[in-house]
Order: sequence, then structure tokens, then C-alpha cells
Amino acid sequence: MWRILKQYLLIIVLALVVCAPNSQISAAASNDPLLPTADIILDVGHGGIDSGTMVGKYEEKDMNLAIAKKTYKALVKRGYRVIINRTEDYALSDDNRWSYGGRHRKDLAQRSGLANTIKPKIMLSLHINWSKKSNTRGPLVIYQNQSDSILLAGLLQDSLNTVYGMEELPVLGKKYYVLKFTKCPSVIVELGFLSNKTDRKLLNDNHHQAKLAKAITQAVDQYFSMTHAN
Repeated sequence: MWRILKQYLLIIVLALVVCAPNSQISAAASNDPLLPTADIILDVGHGGIDSGTMVGKYEEKDMNLAIAKKTYKALVKRGYRVIINRTEDYALSDDNRWSYGGRHRKDLAQRSGLANTIKPKIMLSLHINWSKKSNTRGPLVIYQNQSDSILLAGLLQDSLNTVYGMEELPVLGKKYYVLKFTKCPSVIVELGFLSNKTDRKLLNDNHHQAKLAKAITQAVDQYFSMTHAN
């Protein structure tokens, strides 16, 4: 019953998006007093039929959700207004019934459409990476070509590097739909590599997941203190 009600409410919110390419948002929607407000949207990667990357019994969608829930709790505890766009295992494309294209396109359009309608201060898209090289590991943050996104990515990368004991640098994501079509400062946070045995074990560990959530929250605190956006 709650799943049906939740989907219905989400459809009401997203129905304010113009029935055209999903990067176009109606002027009325942007000022609607009934819309929820948020400092942060947590975009939980994949879900449902879309498992993301897989290695054996391990599926990216499940780890994304587990870490996102911990991150949500940590951010709310710090006083942020947070929206999480998936709290169960289902495809977000099922909620988006008005965008053009196939399932994958609908999934991506729903994510950017929600962000552009709600207009949070930032969006964090949580994912887990994969590489053909099994020794490749650690976090990677991907940013938009705009200053606030670059700043946010750098702070997140530094904070997550501390968890992994690494010195990776964030990278520009030119091709990613969510970064390209989401208007607020947004980043994709790759939390580790499922293809790496060490990372895979850590990413499935509750204690490590909590450490990642804490690291993300600390970086968000730094970002808002530096931008005075909160």
C-alpha cells in the first residue's frame, strides 16, 4: 500500500515537468508552494531490473541503496533537508511515464527531472564503479563543468580518499546524462570498485558503509560552509 501511495505522490510531483524533453521545466513548477524543498537530493543509482554492475551475488543497486540510506540519516542528523529518490529496490523508470525514449532514458530523465523540479542546492548521485583491471580500486568523484560542482567534487574526493588511504583526483564527466541535464551543482560519487576484491568486501560491510556516509557528510558540511549556501 505504501509503495503505491509513494509512487502516486512522486508522479504528482514529477507531472509538473513539461511533457517534452525532460530538461525543460515549466515556470509554474519552479514556484509551486506545494513542492517539497531540499538542500540535497540523494540520487540512488540503478534499481529494479537495472542492477548496475554485478560480480557474482553482489549487485551495485543493493550497495548503492544501503550506503544512500546511511548517508541520508547522517545528513538529516546534521540538520539538512534531504530527499532520497529511491528507498526500495525498484527502477525509477517505472515512475517516469511521460518522457521519450526507452527504459534507460526514462530512468535518467526521472533523476534529472526530479532535481530540476525540486531545485535542491546540490545533488549527489551514488554509484559503485567497475574496471577490467581487477587491481583498480578506490573512490572517484565525477563533476559538471561548473565551479560549485568542481568544488563539491574536490571536497568529496578528499574526504573519501581518507577512508581508502588513497590520493585520487576527481574528473570531469562530459558524457553523463544526469550531470549534463541537472541544473543544480551535481556530482556522481563512485564509492569504490565492485571489480576489486578488497573494495567489494568493504562495500558490503556495514561499518565501511557507515564510514563512507560519514565522509560524504563531512564533505557536504565543508561545501556549505565555504559557499554559505545552507
